[in-house]
Amino acid sequence: MVSTDIRPLPLRMTAEPKQLPVFHHIPIHDPPPIKKVKAKSSSILDSEGFRLRAACVCVRSDKEDEVLLVTRRNGPGWVIPGGKIEANELSNPSISAMREAREEAGVIGTLGRFLGEFENRDRGHRTRVFVLYVKELEPDWAESDGRSRSWFSFEEAQRLLRINKPIHSSYLDKLKQSQVLPK
Repeated sequence: MVSTDIRPLPLRMTAEPKQLPVFHHIPIHDPPPIKKVKAKSSSILDSEGFRLRAACVCVRSDKEDEVLLVTRRNGPGWVIPGGKIEANELSNPSISAMREAREEAGVIGTLGRFLGEFENRDRGHRTRVFVLYVKELEPDWAESDGRSRSWFSFEEAQRLLRINKPIHSSYLDKLKQSQVLPK
């Protein structure tokens, strides 16, 4: 015969609960500000399947003899700030270029001329490049934890880019070719 009595099992404590220590000597500081990290977004492709990008050649003055470069996030070397064109920026890629310069280098400035569209078949993207005349460098910017920035003479920037990012070097070639010299 099977019993149908249901009885609760007795609870047994195997050890006394420990009280957690309280540390009164640890100073509490305000946490550092949280930097806004943009979510990964899919790339926008043109009719030929190239990813669309935008970039700014950031110059210190209208003489265009000093160029601001940033370090790469994934690996050594210096680059021109640039990145993906977002869907809401498709009709005006200069907005993307200025946004990327601010995110990657903390640059605020005045948009200059359009240098052209540069195709990189190896990487499968086309980049629209603009000149940006730097008015201000933010001391703390979106990607300041992952990048450094520095001013270089035009010649030194050109040399560094030829080593690290030859396609970016061609942006500087176009900058020099399209430069309007003062009268």
